[in-house]
Amino acid sequence: MSDAAIKAVSATADITTADAYLHCAVLTGGSDAATAVIRAGGSGGVIVLTLKAATATTVSTGQLGPAFCENGIHVTLTGTAPAFTATFE
Repeated sequence: MSDAAIKAVSATADITTADAYLHCAVLTGGSDAATAVIRAGGSGGVIVLTLKAATATTVSTGQLGPAFCENGIHVTLTGTAPAFTATFE
């Protein structure tokens, strides 16, 4: 069994560029509402899911299937000072 990894970001970023299984994603809105668009395969890849959080609130996917993301996991964040965390392997 592989070890799960956790990565937190506060701006648009690649979570990983390798094939990965997304287990959970958490988004916290900053001083305004935030959106996280999670894609498989980089910034131009397939949208896996979208999370939206109101100002200073936190939303979570809960435990996912896990979701297979070929060629990596990328997150595009909008909002002022959002926080995003993903667990994957």
